[in-house]
Amino acid sequence: MSPIDRHQHRSMRSSITGPALANPNSRLAFFDRVARATVDYLQSAFEDELRDVRIEFCSVPTNFKPDQGPALYRIDREDKSILLYRVPIQRAKGLHIDDELHRRMYIEHVVFRAVAEYLNRDPWELLPGEFDHF
Repeated sequence: MSPIDRHQHRSMRSSITGPALANPNSRLAFFDRVARATVDYLQSAFEDELRDVRIEFCSVPTNFKPDQGPALYRIDREDKSILLYRVPIQRAKGLHIDDELHRRMYIEHVVFRAVAEYLNRDPWELLPGEFDHF
């Protein structure tokens, strides 16, 4: 029998959401939110150039070559696709400060780099006018 509170109501046995829902603060959810928002921004800013390009996410590369270092993304111009590898991006070393902001900026950086390479442009060209004051 469930305990009754002081207002003569039965208390809830468990949370309404239950344990089956994914953690919204997980590394996977964080990566997906940041990468998808960056992709959406670039697709709207370069609508014509990226109209038919598929930008997808995958956990790890299937053809890893240790002598070349970790692959962060793969570009296939014939197939019109960009594939971003979540695990190597999230485990990349070299962040001078390992916090949420810098992890977010690194994910955005890799997405910009992949799209810039696909478009044969410098990553700075994807944000025209944003860095003129430097």
